[in-house]
Amino acid sequence: MNKSICLITTFHDPEGKRSVKFLKKHIPKIKRIFNFIKIGIPTTTSLIIFDCLKEGRIDFFKTPPGFGSRTRRLVLKEGLKENADYYLSIDLDRLLYWLEKYPVELKEIINKIKNLSLNVFLSIGRTKKAWNSHPKYQKIPELKTNQAVSKELGFTVDITDGCYAFPRKIAQLIDKMAQGSKSGVSDIEWLMIAKVYANSKIKTFFVDGLGWETNLIFGNKRAVNPQGVYTITRKQLAEETIGMIDKVKKRHACLN
Repeated sequence: MNKSICLITTFHDPEGKRSVKFLKKHIPKIKRIFNFIKIGIPTTTSLIIFDCLKEGRIDFFKTPPGFGSRTRRLVLKEGLKENADYYLSIDLDRLLYWLEKYPVELKEIINKIKNLSLNVFLSIGRTKKAWNSHPKYQKIPELKTNQAVSKELGFTVDITDGCYAFPRKIAQLIDKMAQGSKSGVSDIEWLMIAKVYANSKIKTFFVDGLGWETNLIFGNKRAVNPQGVYTITRKQLAEETIGMIDKVKKRHACLN
């Protein structure tokens, strides 16, 4: 039996002139790979992007601007309206980079997802090559977050690239137990919910296809001047992650 996958993703580009070229090129491939597609797009995104998605007949919905992690939670809820067997959560710009640079590797990962056991949460991380392609302002704060969760799990994971795959049962549990709009760590919380509430087996796989996508997809202007106060928000993310680990475990203890 052929298993179905729902892509749950987000995308934000206020300019759109460069990224839309990659969207137009890869939308047909994305539609072939995934049985269902749900995209959350902040209202501050360029109309060029909205028009492109409409032309490509891609299912998207508009969200208030803010933490992308909160948008991802809304996208998961939308994705659960489809009866998919598995869900892949990844930012759309990362997926476009993966399709552009490492399409064969992506195909291999898709096959792995379709063969996941029903109680496995797959964290897809970056190889040393992919990790080192990122700028220091991103790597330094992200490393703290990864170290906190790796310490909790007892093995190394790279969760700050925001790429995960999991079966429908775990998706439903995440939707039920996630902290809602009160949390800025959102999808990073998902792994802990799967582990603590479902006793899921956490597996990890490292790929080259999650290299630094910003310069390729958005161009040098955004690469040099990332959206938002990047180092501050990532530092806050690391601090919230450490607190979130205890919060998930304490909440689970109270319910039992």
